[in-house]
Amino acid sequence: MRRVLPHRWCRRLSVAWRNVPLARQAFFAFYSSMVLVTGATFVLYIQDTRRSVVEMERSTMLSLFPVIERVIMDSMLQGNHEPIRRLFSVHNSRGRDERMFLLDPGKNAVNTEDLGRNMRPRRLAAPPVDEDKNIVMDFPVINRQGCVRCHGPHSGTLGYIRLVSPKRDRQAVAEANLKGRLIILFSSFIAVGLLTLLIVRRVIDEPLGRIVEAMNLVAHGALHARVEAPPSGELRSIARGFNAMVRRLERDRREIVDLHRRQVAHMERLAALGELSAHLAHEVRNPITGISSAMQIMQAEAPEGSPRREILGKILGQLNRMEQTMGNFLRFARMPEAVVRPYHLHEPLGRVMDLIESRLRTQKIKLERNVAADLPGLRGDPGQLEQVFLNLCLNALHAMPAGGTLTVAARAEASGAVLVEVGDTGQGISSANLEHVFRPFFTTKENGSGLGLPLSRQIVMAHDGEIWIESVPGRGTSIFVRLPAAESLESAGV
Repeated sequence: MRRVLPHRWCRRLSVAWRNVPLARQAFFAFYSSMVLVTGATFVLYIQDTRRSVVEMERSTMLSLFPVIERVIMDSMLQGNHEPIRRLFSVHNSRGRDERMFLLDPGKNAVNTEDLGRNMRPRRLAAPPVDEDKNIVMDFPVINRQGCVRCHGPHSGTLGYIRLVSPKRDRQAVAEANLKGRLIILFSSFIAVGLLTLLIVRRVIDEPLGRIVEAMNLVAHGALHARVEAPPSGELRSIARGFNAMVRRLERDRREIVDLHRRQVAHMERLAALGELSAHLAHEVRNPITGISSAMQIMQAEAPEGSPRREILGKILGQLNRMEQTMGNFLRFARMPEAVVRPYHLHEPLGRVMDLIESRLRTQKIKLERNVAADLPGLRGDPGQLEQVFLNLCLNALHAMPAGGTLTVAARAEASGAVLVEVGDTGQGISSANLEHVFRPFFTTKENGSGLGLPLSRQIVMAHDGEIWIESVPGRGTSIFVRLPAAESLESAGV
């Protein structure tokens, strides 16, 4: 538990930081870095100042000692100890904490009041000194040539002068100076913070706000929105790129609207032409039916084997062909409304296989059926799709008059759709004809109507599906039909 909590808090802080606006992130990052660096620098400056104060005091002591030493030496040479007593007495009685002590070679304190009074100076214990709170320096009094007469030649050091100065007095002066600097520093922090906040607001926050506002307008369809580009920096490039993107979107939408308007007008014209064509086909079909009936009567009355009977038979064949073409055209122009219901692909495919079974045997065509058993359910009109698959299979059989292999396969795709393939091993379709196979009335068969594939495509598209052809001349043709699963249609609201 103790290990989990820090990670959890780190994640929460990370999420909270990501939710902070960019301008505030920049301000906090810059300002906190400045505070940390300046604070660390100021702490180092305080420590260095304290060391400098101590070193300055030591330098003062070093410069003071030669004067003290000269007074002592002159007094000793003259045999007059009064200046020495007065020097120590005055220095130690000025009301300050600075002290000066005379030490013997063993660093025991010597009572300076006993000097020159025909008595041996009293030895005192070395004064206790806290070197953490005081600056302590011991200066040796060297046995010079003039001192040998009294002290003998064997003493190298006659004693020591100890100078003691408390650190607090010097540091108090330094800290008073530092307080003033600290006030200036905090004032500078506040001034720099306000200035940084103003700069971040002008340079980052306001331009980003304008960009976000323009993005929201564009998201709601207002493609006229533009961003006033900042004077410089990366945000200027972003603003220019955004404006260029919106201009392209506006141009593309205008082109799409124009294209849609033209397509709607074209569809309306096609619908009108379709209605007119259907009406004309119906008007032509009725007389053809009457003429065909009359020709049948005339053929029945003609003698068996007469040329007249043969001519009437040919006329009836052409009339029947025209009747079939008119019927296909009317079915294409007025496709009946689909009866939509849930179904499985095995249902229409199974009926188609039953219908073409005898023809497969007659043409000696091998059937390769590879339909997965676990196909997802579909939704649509299985009767119309049966018509599609039957037409595709009949086209494949027609492409293999001398036998071959018919492939019927179906499998589920990762997207949830069902892909159906109907393939043959015929002569294939040339690339020039492949572009026109879905065009109404285009056919390469002698007795074909050219409406089978267009009608199949119309049915597949009505079921929100796709249909396309892949063909290799000399090797065969495969037609693919992709149908969305029932779940996909329900999620799309169909």
